[in-house]
Amino acid sequence: MRSPLSFFIFISIVIIIYSLMNYYFIRKHRNILTGRSLPSILLRLFLVTVIITPVATVFFSQKGEPLWAAVTGFTGYGWLAFLFLFLVIHGMADIILYITEKAGFIPPGYMAREVLAGTLIISISVLAYGFYEADTPRIERLVIETEKLPAEAKTLKIMQLSDIHFSPLISVEKAEAIKKIAEREMPDIIVSTGDFLDRSIRNSDEVAAVMRSINAPEGKYAITGNHEFITGVEESVQFIEKSGFIMLRNRAVTVAGINLAGVDDYSGRRLGYYSEAEESRVLTVSENGLYTVFLKHQPRITRGSTGRFDLQLSGHTHGGQIFPFTLLVKLSFPYLCGEYDLGRGSRLYVSRGTGTWGPPVRFIATPEVTVIEIKGSFIGK
Repeated sequence: MRSPLSFFIFISIVIIIYSLMNYYFIRKHRNILTGRSLPSILLRLFLVTVIITPVATVFFSQKGEPLWAAVTGFTGYGWLAFLFLFLVIHGMADIILYITEKAGFIPPGYMAREVLAGTLIISISVLAYGFYEADTPRIERLVIETEKLPAEAKTLKIMQLSDIHFSPLISVEKAEAIKKIAEREMPDIIVSTGDFLDRSIRNSDEVAAVMRSINAPEGKYAITGNHEFITGVEESVQFIEKSGFIMLRNRAVTVAGINLAGVDDYSGRRLGYYSEAEESRVLTVSENGLYTVFLKHQPRITRGSTGRFDLQLSGHTHGGQIFPFTLLVKLSFPYLCGEYDLGRGSRLYVSRGTGTWGPPVRFIATPEVTVIEIKGSFIGK
């Protein structure tokens, strides 16, 4: 949860950026929008409606109206994704045209109309594909051999979920899709590495029932992400436990011949839920010599922790979710997605996430469910 000042700054920045994106789009269409014809009037009404829908989504989510939040969210967040794509594509075209003008080449008058038409076609096409990509998770597989797995354990299969973001937009359908994958993969353990939910989940009881019905013989475990704290940590934990998961909040368990250690998200530090001291304490479990899987929502590597776990599972980045926003995310989180060798016997795997946040759209950042097979290195010898 943010302090009032930091929350005000965050909201102000969001409003300014969103306003500038809308201004850029409107400016490119000013000749059409200023007309008095029926199409111009209808277009202006359409723009006013879609521009305010993200605000309406926040309002309905806060008021606990998931159905209305879903309707406005799909429209408003879809518009936000479209604006971002339009800005990137048309902005690149504007830069190219500016450079050519400075080089002495004056483009013909009709070029602006063609660029605008082309940008609209490409943006709408990418947006349509993005809805499809967001709804088509990929199974990513990671196979690890280790001498730390007890001989009787042979092979242990862990399924990682991350950043599902159950919400007005992501509901029972996503839960059913996850269940089908779990039934096909038959993991021994399922872990959720944070951002399990957002506010005002549509059909929340049905979502929890489906997730609770997913079987994992050695248990299902979860940690908090930043959105658990944004939503309200007590309410979030209650829903996750109702969905059949055991919370690992700054604690560790030994199960099926491995250690599972989990910490609260970094965003909870202001409330005293996370600290490097807590992380260090939790990782003392690795002193028993068993393979240690460390669950930490954000792919941040704490000094002194490397070498005290074998595999850290994280999420949070969504792989950027919509390219080229990926490039900006990578500036903040160099460990964007995939597997990384941290040295001293520690690895990191960062999931692109199973769901979406904001726009239900992904582009060149396919959602994933990760299946990790941990094998004893004695196998096959």
